[in-house]
Amino acid sequence: MNKLHILLLNFLILSLHCQGQESARYNNSLLEQLPHHIKLSWKTSPTHSQAISWRTRALSPKSYIEFTVATASPFFEKSVQKQQATTDSLRSEDGLWYYHSVNLENLTSNTTYSYRVGNEDLWSEWSEFKTATGQKEPFTFLYFGDVQRYIYSLGSRTIRQAVLANPDAKFMLFAGDLIHRGGLNKENWNEFFPAGGWAFQHIPTIATPGNHEHKWDNSKTREIAPLWHLNFSFPENGPSGQKGQTYFIDYNNIRVISLDSTVKLTQEQRKETYDWLEKILKEFKGDWIFVTFHHAMAGLARNRPPSVRFPEIKALVEKYNVAMVLTGHEHVYARGRMGADFPIYAVSVAGPYQNAIQFSDWIERAGTSMQLYQEIHVSENQLNYVSKTVLGEIYDSFTITKNKQGQMQFVETTNLPPESLIPTKNFEERYDKELVETYEADKNKYLKKK
Repeated sequence: MNKLHILLLNFLILSLHCQGQESARYNNSLLEQLPHHIKLSWKTSPTHSQAISWRTRALSPKSYIEFTVATASPFFEKSVQKQQATTDSLRSEDGLWYYHSVNLENLTSNTTYSYRVGNEDLWSEWSEFKTATGQKEPFTFLYFGDVQRYIYSLGSRTIRQAVLANPDAKFMLFAGDLIHRGGLNKENWNEFFPAGGWAFQHIPTIATPGNHEHKWDNSKTREIAPLWHLNFSFPENGPSGQKGQTYFIDYNNIRVISLDSTVKLTQEQRKETYDWLEKILKEFKGDWIFVTFHHAMAGLARNRPPSVRFPEIKALVEKYNVAMVLTGHEHVYARGRMGADFPIYAVSVAGPYQNAIQFSDWIERAGTSMQLYQEIHVSENQLNYVSKTVLGEIYDSFTITKNKQGQMQFVETTNLPPESLIPTKNFEERYDKELVETYEADKNKYLKKK
């Protein structure tokens, strides 16, 4: 009798003894023994590498990846290569877990690979990924604001709709607060990865840490929760002490820069971060730069200060012609510019938790009480940005074109639908009386200005 048969027998016995006890069934289910929370990311070049991470409760902490160049035939076992994963463990509120990661390197560009992860009889299904071409060619990536709460029940529909509408998307970018409590699995990571399901196994993730991915019991450091690094493999090319949090990835002709806007830095560390940011902005010779961090450049929730949060970063992204800054945190939608032609600042929300908006002067298009995702279509001389609802309806859209001299021009799409400016659920209970009473007047002033 092999290990899989033993596990099946144990599972049946436990099920008979634990009927009606949800926690016992959860902790002893066969599915939990199999590799899960499998996701792709990048630690090094998207053209010649692929990082894969997963977790297990297996009887042995050792785990492996098997991979090969994909074929239409299922008879590829002779070409399979095997590599042992790097493994860490963490005892969370729901028990002991093993976290595994592998960074496959020296891969061939523009090539589809099949892979599975596991150990002995306990393997995942075979899945596929494709390396980048490294060329200037049209492609699409997806951008999501905060998912954060009610992740599996409602946040899931945003991720899934985006992937169904864009099955060839090259990566998914999350602008922080993927979950609500970064140090916990239940109702957090245990919901987030199943919310995307198999999509995470086929489409790489780029994510920037939000305040909810950090530990708040130590106000001196605001350290990131250990589950961030255990769940993801991101580049270690950032400033010291911020590896896997502040970093950059070059995908074909674009550079994506992630900044950890929550971590508390000393003055010396802050200067090091700004110097690092200026260096990688200045040295990039590709076509488009995107910067992502969690906190919007300025407050937008109705009960938050509207002032600019990061003036030094704002000065740098404007100086070096960054195309877009992609953020979250405010739980509203907003898009606009702040005193310069570029970048375009976008703030979005993918999950169901919504805030009431304050109508800041820089906003060119706003939205509330909606779950949204964004498609960003990239070509050598043009970006097409489309924000859609979970029903696939276009809510916002614009293009940025670039001439031979590298000068960018912004054009908003015509005939966009009316803006959704509905106050959030329980508006009167959640906000001070003055903020509630002035909402309609502020909204009308905003609409009149437009």
